[in-house]
Amino acid sequence: MFRPVFLCIVLCGMMLGACASLPMRISSLRPYTPPAAVTTMKVPYPILLLHGLGQKADVWDGAATRYFSKDLGLSFGGVLRVVNGAVESSIPGGGDGDFYVVSFRNPHDSVGAWGRELETCIDHVLAHTGADRVILIGYSMGGLAARSYLTKRYSDHHVKRLITVGTPHLGSPFARVWTWKSMMKTCADSSNVVLSPICRAALATLQGTEGDVPYDAPAVRDLRRPEDGGVYLRRLGKLAHPMDIEYVSVIGELDMFAEARKLSEGWIQDILRRAIGAVGSGLPALFETGDGVVSARSQDIMNIEYFTVDPVRRRATRTVNVGSVHVEHLRQSFEIQRVALDEKAEYKGSEVCRIGDRPFLVVSFTDHIPSLCALRIDLTTDAGERTILNADASTAVLVRTPSGMESRFIVPLDTVPSALTSTTHLRIAITNTFGHVVTATKDW
Repeated sequence: MFRPVFLCIVLCGMMLGACASLPMRISSLRPYTPPAAVTTMKVPYPILLLHGLGQKADVWDGAATRYFSKDLGLSFGGVLRVVNGAVESSIPGGGDGDFYVVSFRNPHDSVGAWGRELETCIDHVLAHTGADRVILIGYSMGGLAARSYLTKRYSDHHVKRLITVGTPHLGSPFARVWTWKSMMKTCADSSNVVLSPICRAALATLQGTEGDVPYDAPAVRDLRRPEDGGVYLRRLGKLAHPMDIEYVSVIGELDMFAEARKLSEGWIQDILRRAIGAVGSGLPALFETGDGVVSARSQDIMNIEYFTVDPVRRRATRTVNVGSVHVEHLRQSFEIQRVALDEKAEYKGSEVCRIGDRPFLVVSFTDHIPSLCALRIDLTTDAGERTILNADASTAVLVRTPSGMESRFIVPLDTVPSALTSTTHLRIAITNTFGHVVTATKDW
């Protein structure tokens, strides 16, 4: 009956003996239990790509995402589409991905409708990946859909960064066609025997210039500038925008007079012709500095009312200028893809732990592409002895923690004499793929 007690005494003695065989410097360290590593993703914040008015998800094909897939080796999670309130993915079974494309059900629906679909897609991605936040890249009207989501979910959004590309934050003069068509339809349907036939003829002419987007579509209504009678963007600009994310405006800016000869063919020429013939905006509005569709001022989110009434809020915004016209932004510059991830790593903390009978330094940090980060540790003892340790970028591990995803370097400290009793000073430097360096110190 005393055998169990005797066995416990023997086991405890063996454990104490094992600990006693280790130097106090190591045996006193906390044993490290690694959390489950994330092996299906390379980024802690999945990227959601949003198309613009009258477009489809394929606007993000090819060059628009080549930097993500080819240069950085990120995995495509599929095209997401909301059907009957649920998300359907172009990749069977869904699964984890580093970047996704959102395909809005109606390509010329209202901004608010797109915002609600985006909310459903964000929740879907978070549930499937285990991430706590995402990065949004909104092309043209897609950027407004992102703002619609953020203002609705002001206190409980799940966004790390918003990049808007050629987005008409203050509206576009071309959206005047909504007012023109509405007026003509009202006139054409009236009982005025003189004006009604004239308006019907004018309406037919106007409709003949329509392409994939009807001029009286909800989206065109929402894109009207406040000075042209637009209500939606004025209201959206007054709403509080979360200040715990970074807003990046990618602005296409060209001298439209100098570029006019280059724009003599294609879609830009067509929309200019329509605007001159049907809207009557006049040359000054058409050749205002911008990307040919949206003025540079309108593309800068910093100019919405919420940011202009309090200059302190502008600290959350920055701009990136590209020299391309509206329809070429995604095809001509990888800058848009790069800026989504270009940021200094964030140091979360470090601890010297024990794995078996060996000491390790565990460095916790967050970075948009942790697998491309490198770690350098400069160890100095009180006696002046110095050692440099370098951790290969591929050794960074992405893990899930109760507070969200983070990355960790786990570096052996075997070069530090275990019998050393003085303090070892560690200077930690993390360098990411964009060359940004973050430093920290740790004493052991």
